[in-house]
Amino acid sequence: MVSPSEHLALPTAEDIKTGMLVAQIAAHTADLVKDGVKEKAKERDDAMGKARKELDWEKQYSLAIDPEHARAVREARNSSSEACSMCGNLCAMKIVERELEKGRKSNKNISN
Repeated sequence: MVSPSEHLALPTAEDIKTGMLVAQIAAHTADLVKDGVKEKAKERDDAMGKARKELDWEKQYSLAIDPEHARAVREARNSSSEACSMCGNLCAMKIVERELEKGRKSNKNISN
C-alpha cells in the first residue's frame, strides 16, 4: 500500500486510510478480470449499478468500499433532490422512469 504522504512525511491515520481504500479499489478492479473471482466482483458491480438506477442511496452506501465516506459526500453536496447533485433535475434515471411511466399510463388508457 502506498500512502499519499509516501516519501514526504510520516503518514497520518487519514493517509493510511486513503492508501488502504485505493488498494481495495485496485484489488476490486483486478478481481473483475481474475478467473474464479470475477463473478463475485461483477455481482457487486451489477448490484451497485442497479442501486444507482433505482436511486437507492442506502443500498449504494452498503455496497461502497467506504460507506461512511460515500454518505458524507452525498450529505455534504446534495440538494434536496432524490438524484445526485451532479445531475439534479436532469438525472437520466429520473427522466427515463418518468417517460416510461407516461408510456405505461398511455397504454392503459388505450387498452381500456
